[in-house]
Amino acid sequence: MSASQRRILFIVNSLCVGGAERHVITLLNHLDTQRFRISLACLKPEAAQLPHLRQERLANITWCNVGKGFEWHAIRRLADLIVTDEIDTLVCTNQYSMVYGQLARSLSRRRVRLIEVLHTTLVTGLKEQLQMWLYRPVFARCDLLVYVSENQRRYWRSRGLRARADRVIHNGVDTDYYAPAPPAAAQQLRAQLGFSAADFVVGICAALRPEKHHLDLLEAVRRLRERGLGACLLIIGDGPERARIEQRIARLGMEQQVRITGFQSDVRPYIEACDVMSLVSRSVETFSLAALESLALGKPVVMSDVGGASEQVVPGVNGYLFERGDVAALTDCLQRLAVPRPDAAAAKAARDSVVDRYTLPRMLEQFSACLDEAPPQVAPARMS
Repeated sequence: MSASQRRILFIVNSLCVGGAERHVITLLNHLDTQRFRISLACLKPEAAQLPHLRQERLANITWCNVGKGFEWHAIRRLADLIVTDEIDTLVCTNQYSMVYGQLARSLSRRRVRLIEVLHTTLVTGLKEQLQMWLYRPVFARCDLLVYVSENQRRYWRSRGLRARADRVIHNGVDTDYYAPAPPAAAQQLRAQLGFSAADFVVGICAALRPEKHHLDLLEAVRRLRERGLGACLLIIGDGPERARIEQRIARLGMEQQVRITGFQSDVRPYIEACDVMSLVSRSVETFSLAALESLALGKPVVMSDVGGASEQVVPGVNGYLFERGDVAALTDCLQRLAVPRPDAAAAKAARDSVVDRYTLPRMLEQFSACLDEAPPQVAPARMS
């Protein structure tokens, strides 16, 4: 280990399937290991995304085996890790890991910088609102609060959320990996899925969970067909809502117009088989990686206007925005892209919108600059 290396410990809730977890894995897989000595601590044992992690790049991985709530053995283990590995900086993802990081830092008595990366916007339930209110003193102790969109920062600042400093670092994607392929393969996959060249195929790439609201998109596609458009739907992914979605498809008699792929380790061919992509979440998207990947592949995107969607989509250029939950507006947006069908110019505009602003190297450069900053000059006070 080089004496000049910053020693970074990432703390995450788990490696379950989710955008925040994918974001962490992307950082772990690509940050410069000559510049940073990187370790990872997972609070909970869920590890669905572990195969995507390049473990050989990490100094170590610690599994804390937390059940629920806050468990002293895990806090003690993290504190010991901070001391023995001489950690300079903690990077915590979302609120739960932030609290663990703050408690472990306090217990360790080391001069450790704490960065919180927040992926949350629009907490709607009373329980979630109360939790965010209770977390405010913990946020205030963070040395840096990283937001992933400007809209998100404005939202939380207006509600009094503060850290010692904050910064926006937009998500970025590998535009070489997410690059359009020759159309022949996409046409072949469309045929295998049962879609014709004349069909207008709308895609969604999102875990089949209630908050993703796949049924809104299914209803919009049904309405497009009522208007005489040959609309079909490709659902890329799997999850607990699959049975409910399949039941609705059967009730609508749309078995021939809808396909569900199940989980796919490589979603690129399926996105390329679509004419447009859509995300219809009503609250959970802050700065969607799925949207960036679709745009990078040259697909216009129709998104509900939540989180940083308005920073990703320029209406009439690389897609359209609609008011969350407004299925009529969603249907109208999709119809604008169905007639006329997106062409090469539309595909280029979609891809350029990512290449110009939201690339992986740009995100890594900004995160690396944050990690290079010096730790506090004094050890943090113990949390009362």
